[in-house]
Parts: sequence; C-alpha cells; structure tokens
Amino acid sequence: MSECDQTGAATEIRIAAVVAEEQTRRIDAAIARRAYEIFEERGGMGWHELEDWRKAEAELDCRSCVGLTSSETAVLVGCNTAGFAEGSIEIWVAPRQMTICGTPIQKDKPPQGARLYSGPVFRVLRLPVEIDPCRVFATVRQGCFLEIHLPVGAQKKLVQLQAA
Repeated sequence: MSECDQTGAATEIRIAAVVAEEQTRRIDAAIARRAYEIFEERGGMGWHELEDWRKAEAELDCRSCVGLTSSETAVLVGCNTAGFAEGSIEIWVAPRQMTICGTPIQKDKPPQGARLYSGPVFRVLRLPVEIDPCRVFATVRQGCFLEIHLPVGAQKKLVQLQAA
C-alpha cells in the first residue's frame, strides 16, 4: 500500500494503491489458503491438488456485473454491491489494473456436513489507460451502486532531442 490510501465517504469503501504484482500475490495467497481448506475438507487425501486449486479459484472469482467506460480524463467503473457484506469492500488500484475485493453475503445454508466458503472474492480489471492511483475515489449511489472514478495519469510528454 502507499501513502495515498484512503477510505470512501458514506459507506466503508477502502481504496489502496497496490502494485499489480502485489494484487496478484494477495489473490494467489487467498486461493492457496482456500485450496488447502478444500484439501482438509476432503480428509487430506492427496492427488487432487489441481482440482482443489481450480475449485478454490472458481469460489474466489467474483463474476458480478461490472461496467467500464472511459473519457480523455478518467475511467469510470460501476458495479452493484448489494451482494456484499457492509464494510467489506476494498479497492486496490495500480496504474493499469484495479481489483475489487469484498465478502459476499451468504444467503444459502450449506448442505448437511458441507461448508460454504465465506471469505473474500476478487474481481480484477485490466484498465485501458494508465491511471493515477493516488487520485482515485469511489461513491455509493442509491445504497448499492458503487461508482469508482479513476483519473487518467499524467501523459508522458515526448521530448524532442535535437542534434547540437
């Protein structure tokens, strides 16, 4: 995280500048923890590592609908937050990537003897332009629509070198 971390206004939406590699590392660590839980739930029998990993990936992959639009000055991302526990949403931003994290609200009871995953899920978005992570802000509209404003980063100016 960096010095430009912040918290959204009305509802608790934490925004943190996190480089893309660290975002990937955090997600992989969560998948590894969940894959190990699945391994233990199966009684610790080996030879199903890939199956456990794929199941963990599927459980942690958030497929909530996300809209993305851009202009010359900003990228705007919108998503519905109604399915997430209050105060659980966190946004990680890097110049070309953003991850939305949150803990889903459990509506269904697990089958007898089974345990539903109750940890965070992740939605990774590759951004079409480089943004300034320190100027990102988010607002919640109508109680459940998250709008994330990602200002475009300063364009690198081309410098013309002239021979002396």
